[in-house]
Amino acid sequence: MVAPAFAQREKPFNRKTEDKKVFNLPKYDRKLIHFGFILGLNYFDFVVKNVADLDALDSVYVVRPIGAPGFTLGIVSDLRLGEHFNLRFIPGISFVGRTMEYTVYRNDTVPETYTRPTESVFMELPLYFRFRSRRINNYRVFVTAGGKFMYDMASKEDVNENGETILKLKREDYTYDIGVGADWYLKFFKFTMEVKVAFGVNNLIVKDGTPFAESIDFLGSKSVLVSFYFE
Repeated sequence: MVAPAFAQREKPFNRKTEDKKVFNLPKYDRKLIHFGFILGLNYFDFVVKNVADLDALDSVYVVRPIGAPGFTLGIVSDLRLGEHFNLRFIPGISFVGRTMEYTVYRNDTVPETYTRPTESVFMELPLYFRFRSRRINNYRVFVTAGGKFMYDMASKEDVNENGETILKLKREDYTYDIGVGADWYLKFFKFTMEVKVAFGVNNLIVKDGTPFAESIDFLGSKSVLVSFYFE
């Protein structure tokens, strides 16, 4: 006698089988050294400290920095120091545009605004330590900290003005950087998104005797970088 169809037992549901994740690149983090490249969007600005007696200077009353977006390209070299630590050297190039805005009073009555744009092409040599969390399926999060040396290949530090007053900045800059991010292990490579902030420690202003330079006591750099890594 054949049992009714509704009485036949169905194949039991295996929750473990259904929920099992595909573990991409399982041996990736065992590599001592690996490489990749970076594409980034940056936003550079200035930190300005005016001279104490700004009002005593001829005509200059207000100094205001204006930041601007740019982009960054680089190469990644990663050294594994342990399960959770990595040392990373990421040489690259950043294209940057910033502006200083001056409010000047002529004859103490009429305000006029002058802008002094500065365009920079930085060769960057950063070195970072990264602390990573335990890997969960195909991702892990991290924090990073370090510093970098930057050399402005487009600096006008030694340029003669030829009748036009320009804002001269030093070629060398040094920054300390901190950031956070996450790694995603894909089928053929690891993709990373990271956000860093950087603060310069070097005084960039070149004192050349012009009101635009003499009104500033300290001019430092600050920046935000959103980076996309392919490793």
